[in-house]
Amino acid sequence: MSQEGFDLLKRDCINSGMCVVCGACQVVCPTKAITMKRYSWGLNPELNGHCVDEPCTRCFDVCPAREVPISRIERTFFGRVAGEDGLPPELGVIRNVYSGHATDPEVHGASVSGGVVSSILIHALEKGTIDGAVLAGYDTEQGWIATAKVATDRAGVLACAGSKYQPHAQLLGLDEAIRMGLKKIAITCTPCHAVAVRKMMMDEAFADIGSRIALVISNICGAHWSTHGTEWLICKKMGLRLEDVAGITYRARPFPGDFHVRLRDGTVRVAPFVNHFLSLLAQFTPEECRYCLEKVALSGDIVVGDTWHHPRLCPSLLSGYTQADADRDETIASALRGATMVVVRSERGQAFVDQAMADKRIRLFHNSHEEGVEFVRNVTVLGKPVNNGPVIAAHERRGQPTRRFIRD
Repeated sequence: MSQEGFDLLKRDCINSGMCVVCGACQVVCPTKAITMKRYSWGLNPELNGHCVDEPCTRCFDVCPAREVPISRIERTFFGRVAGEDGLPPELGVIRNVYSGHATDPEVHGASVSGGVVSSILIHALEKGTIDGAVLAGYDTEQGWIATAKVATDRAGVLACAGSKYQPHAQLLGLDEAIRMGLKKIAITCTPCHAVAVRKMMMDEAFADIGSRIALVISNICGAHWSTHGTEWLICKKMGLRLEDVAGITYRARPFPGDFHVRLRDGTVRVAPFVNHFLSLLAQFTPEECRYCLEKVALSGDIVVGDTWHHPRLCPSLLSGYTQADADRDETIASALRGATMVVVRSERGQAFVDQAMADKRIRLFHNSHEEGVEFVRNVTVLGKPVNNGPVIAAHERRGQPTRRFIRD
């Protein structure tokens, strides 16, 4: 039995604290010898079966925690390499930048901000452009624990609407989608998980998986916080018992959203999230997030997020606008109701956006080139590089592994 790949994975990714718990190693293992095991502090890949007899490094090859072949990803999926347009390469390939919202009130109301992702996916399912979507939902028994879900209709998409601020093995949803026989799969995931998806799509060894992926939607990501952090909020800060919890919503309406805990007796407890709990959760930042410089996902066909750091639509600025401002500028009116920022990187992503706009499922406002670039630059500069740079530099000085973006 050869376990060369898992030995490398354990040495360079798991034991070094760099595993991003995407689940890709479990998905691609030919003998399903790797499983994502849950502990009180979170998930961890473990070898619980027999590897193949011949040398195999599939699990290590697909792992996004060490090397990100970003130039190859950009050439393959976006048709050009970031920086060719004169912009800093760390901003990635920028095709178009929009702000806007869902036109369906139910979809908009179920979302954290604008509901654009849910609208695009529901529209694509109804049109047959995709036959399933891998989304983030909650465990049916432990309703405060995030987990991958597969949606094949409007109800399934809406059940997973909203952000989930904790690590979970999102790519395990691909396993489930393939078992369901789906052929045209959209996946929503964090920037690091999107890298694993792109590796599957570029490597012939994973062709049966990669060929099924029709769309990659990723999010602007500051960090995740461990499941233990959410449990701490519920138990220590709100004085509740986990056994009484039926489900949670990190950011319920109105925008920017409060933390809702639904109890089994039907009552709902509410606490401030963005303006209070969000800062408290920083102490529960997983080790792997401390090595990451990728806030605005570089590998997604479409990248989405809130209007934080937008030069005109940042929530801190919205409070200063009047009704007259909203009447004068539709982008301000949209942002006041809750808007999604949409960064399109690929032709494929643009096609999904254009189709949803043409059928009036989403109302998007095109940002000027200057404003769109400023938004992406602000999020990039004000995000992880400032916070994580010293940690990464210290690891490099000690000769410890770090996550490397390969540009050529």
